[in-house]
Amino acid sequence: MSEYEQEWISPILEAYKKRDIEEQYTVILGLNPLGQAVCRRIYQDNSFETLFVFNSSSFSMWNRYPSDMKPPVVPVHALAAGDLMLVFGDVFIRDHEWIPDLFFYMRGNIPTRFVVGMMSHDAASCGQVLSKKGGRLLERMDIPLGYGDYYDGITGPLLSLATPTSMDPVLLFLESHPSGDIVLQIDEKTVTEEDVVSAIELLEKGLDIRLS
Repeated sequence: MSEYEQEWISPILEAYKKRDIEEQYTVILGLNPLGQAVCRRIYQDNSFETLFVFNSSSFSMWNRYPSDMKPPVVPVHALAAGDLMLVFGDVFIRDHEWIPDLFFYMRGNIPTRFVVGMMSHDAASCGQVLSKKGGRLLERMDIPLGYGDYYDGITGPLLSLATPTSMDPVLLFLESHPSGDIVLQIDEKTVTEEDVVSAIELLEKGLDIRLS
């Protein structure tokens, strides 16, 4: 960690910064089961540079991916490639009290175009945005505007803190595919191979990039 500068944020979140950045990123949050599995797959198939490392007492070091995959991303990293940034870690997150601190830290240190949060639900895929620009992103994905059945510890704060953190959130509530091969299970939340593949296809279509 010698090349990273430690920055104190709060008693529940630490940040380590590699360098100041001026680039603007589309950020994909991998801090819930679906986001984690999607970010892990994108990370596995591409080359990323870690720019920030975050640590919290809310993380349990935990990795359930096959040994032939890239080494675990522990604790939580902000990794960049081009104008895309992944924020995820191969960790189990016990609570989400640190999320507001993370978002406010991002406001001052990571210029963002969009901040994308995703979760599965038992209905047709839909999305929630707060800007016309976000609406155009959903249109490119062929995802209609709509609302999920509930918000989790990531999508809820992302929406409620969008204005004070100057973020442009894109919330994706993606139809679950429970009958597929399971790639990740955290408590009662299950992510299948089809969940991951379909989410990445939507991101590729909306962002016009190749991720796999």
